[in-house]
Amino acid sequence: MKEFALIGAIVVASGSALASPVLGDYSTYTQISHHQVASVSLEQGVQGAAGTVYSNMDAGTGFQAFPVGNGVLGVDDYVSTSASSISLETIRFVGGVDAAGGTLGFEFFNAAGDTLVSAFSVSFAEAGNFIYTITVGGDLSADASGILRISTDDTSNGQWFLSDASPTVGSEDDTFGGASGGALSHRFEINTIPSPGALALLGLSGAVLRRRR
Repeated sequence: MKEFALIGAIVVASGSALASPVLGDYSTYTQISHHQVASVSLEQGVQGAAGTVYSNMDAGTGFQAFPVGNGVLGVDDYVSTSASSISLETIRFVGGVDAAGGTLGFEFFNAAGDTLVSAFSVSFAEAGNFIYTITVGGDLSADASGILRISTDDTSNGQWFLSDASPTVGSEDDTFGGASGGALSHRFEINTIPSPGALALLGLSGAVLRRRR
């Protein structure tokens, strides 16, 4: 079965309209080690974490992607369920690089796109497209509602996949980013550190599960 399809014309917000350092210059970005990156195949999608505040990871009728490219791979907005700034624990996305050692930059902007809130870069240990989980560890933050842009460095090529499914946690503006006139949006998820109450509920559900067994 075909895992994904290549798509044609793209409709995205202009990367130049976003306040950002020079594309490809990641010297000021937080460097995330490849040891903080985990992946599963596109067929294996996994459930979000307890601290999920935005999730748009479903394949819908199938993952779709533009041909492998250099520079800005895509930009999309998100409206999370958080009432305040998000402490980034993990980020999930669907995509990758075409060669081991390829580097992607992840830039979080405010909803207006005129302020860069935080940014990090990752050099991936393997080539190919996967469902990636990147552990940021709570050291960076993002606005409760904002914009994510993913791009390559000057020497790398990559892809960021889209689909026609709607977010399962939070919401988005269909007229911003994505492709095909808003019919397709990029696949990513934002997770924060769960509150003590959420962790307690997780522990309780685990105890109930063990009792049933």
